[in-house]
Amino acid sequence: MPVLTRSAQRALNASESESESTKLLVLRESVTAKADAVWEHRGGVDVYSGATRDDTINPQVDHQLEVQLGELALVRAYTEQGGGGGGGGVSMAAAQAAKVLRVALNGVSNLNVTSARHNQSKRGPMSAALNRLQNDRLRTVDIEQLARQGKAKWLVDNGDWARIERAVVESYDQASDWLRDEALGAEDGLPGAQRVIDGTVEELGSMLDKIGLR
Repeated sequence: MPVLTRSAQRALNASESESESTKLLVLRESVTAKADAVWEHRGGVDVYSGATRDDTINPQVDHQLEVQLGELALVRAYTEQGGGGGGGGVSMAAAQAAKVLRVALNGVSNLNVTSARHNQSKRGPMSAALNRLQNDRLRTVDIEQLARQGKAKWLVDNGDWARIERAVVESYDQASDWLRDEALGAEDGLPGAQRVIDGTVEELGSMLDKIGLR
């Protein structure tokens, strides 16, 4: 079973005794088996490169809006509302919020099938930006500059990085609309769950602003 990313775990400041309950906040799911559905959703085109399915080398299913960002945003929203680090484990409302967020981040609207080279090159700047956000080293981080300085420079040079940025923002916009308006039914939602979801969406939007994606 996937575990909470290190950045989210540190932000949660959970004790060792809470480690099992923190798994309820894990947002990543395996999406490899969704490749056919994603190709269909994307009209048979890799939105990062514009390549067709037949022309995509070593295809991999990628989360457009990175799950690591989502988990860090969730944990920050949860702790700001008084959760985490208190020895009581994860609240049922936070667990329900995570379940809804999991659907949004692992659904086809947030997925793209791209080449292994594109996927690996995208990961570097995203991870570097996440590390800087988490450590509060800089008030803002220009993720395109990070891409230009590293192994993703070729993506900037050929225009694919701009397509990646647009895809990330589009995923956020679609997910935020659904999460705020439709995701949690009034009859099924636990008190506090929607507050955690709304806080996560707000935090995630703020993080995207800080790395120059909105």
